[in-house]
Amino acid sequence: MFAMPMVLPAQDNGGTGIPLDHFYAERESSGAFRKILTKITFGVNLGYGNSYLSHDLSGLGLYQVPNLNPQIFVVDSLTRYSNWVNDPSIDKTLPSNTAFYSNPGKANIGFKGNALNIPLNLFLYYGFNRYRVGAGYSYEIMSIGTLNPTGLTDKIKSLQLPNSSGFVSKYYLLLGASFYRTGDYLFTGDIHLGSFTPTGNFSSTVTGGMYFDLGLTAEREFSEYFKVFVRPSFELKSYSVPLPGSSKVIENSMNALYFNFGVTYRIPELPRCYLKDCHVQINHAHGSKEYRSRRHPFYKKQNPGYGENDKTLIKYRGKNKRKLNPY
Repeated sequence: MFAMPMVLPAQDNGGTGIPLDHFYAERESSGAFRKILTKITFGVNLGYGNSYLSHDLSGLGLYQVPNLNPQIFVVDSLTRYSNWVNDPSIDKTLPSNTAFYSNPGKANIGFKGNALNIPLNLFLYYGFNRYRVGAGYSYEIMSIGTLNPTGLTDKIKSLQLPNSSGFVSKYYLLLGASFYRTGDYLFTGDIHLGSFTPTGNFSSTVTGGMYFDLGLTAEREFSEYFKVFVRPSFELKSYSVPLPGSSKVIENSMNALYFNFGVTYRIPELPRCYLKDCHVQINHAHGSKEYRSRRHPFYKKQNPGYGENDKTLIKYRGKNKRKLNPY
């Protein structure tokens, strides 16, 4: 008796032995519009700033009455100006015999001091690869402190504005590039380039201009969509104050150092799972449509990897501890 070898037909490598497409639905895409929308990040921040104000009064005369704010004049002391930093006014009263005079061009001095800034900033940007392009709006409370003379300090008194609190509004273009990541921390260099307008205690004749802000943004990622950040920055800007009834314009430098802190959020690419009783904790599908987990708040990882889930079971968290059936 001879044993005949049994030859079995081999499975075709070019196809599948089981028609899986009959069992698994092909997942649908989120759509082009939503994919674009998920690349847009919205942000808000508060901060603290210190402005360094300074101006040069070369070519102007100085007039100082003891125990009063100093004044300036263009040609002679019969027409003098007060509050030339933010809201210049004309004084044509007769000069005092006790006043100190410095004729135009004789004393090339100026004034300098600080101002406190509290900015509120709203912005958005489109992120691609490691780059960011966006725009924003900032509104600041600004309180101007005492301005001290840079010369003749034994003759000229410090300038204290009668109305020191005002506002600054800004519109700007945002450009940035991320350059370093470690763990959940991302570092990005960015610039704000825009225009600003001083208001409130500033005269309507005062004009702002362009400004340039260079900063470093350090972000901490709590989830794929939610981050907190700090942003120190230095800003270059100046504004112009025309003296009424004169062609003279005083240029005031108002550079500033800022420290901002805030949050950013972007819209998720996947919609939240619609099943209230679904306990899946990663991205998953129902039918042909893919969803993100509804188990995680927005500030937790939405699609955690191995070991990234909360170590405390759901039934032991928060109000679930008091429920007979937390699930």
